[in-house]
Amino acid sequence: MNEEGHSTPEDERVFRLRDDALDWLEVDEEVIVLDGKQDLYLGTNPSGAMLWRELGTGATRSQLVQLLIEMFDIDYETASTDTDAFLTALSERDLLVEI
Repeated sequence: MNEEGHSTPEDERVFRLRDDALDWLEVDEEVIVLDGKQDLYLGTNPSGAMLWRELGTGATRSQLVQLLIEMFDIDYETASTDTDAFLTALSERDLLVEI
């Protein structure tokens, strides 16, 4: 959804974490991730942990942006930029699937 409240096709695509060889644990408002497929270890900050949990069951970009706005009281542009960066980082590491 853009700042004016109009959703775009990209906003409505549903993303979910990859099922295979991906383990994670929540520790002190952060998420620790072990990707057994790529022998990769990752950690998130609290906002990343919140997005990660949502992606565990599936979420759209617009849902993730709205969640950041509500939970951290930030503006649309900041939430949108942060969400895009997080989704891009996960996609580049082959951790997301589109459902």
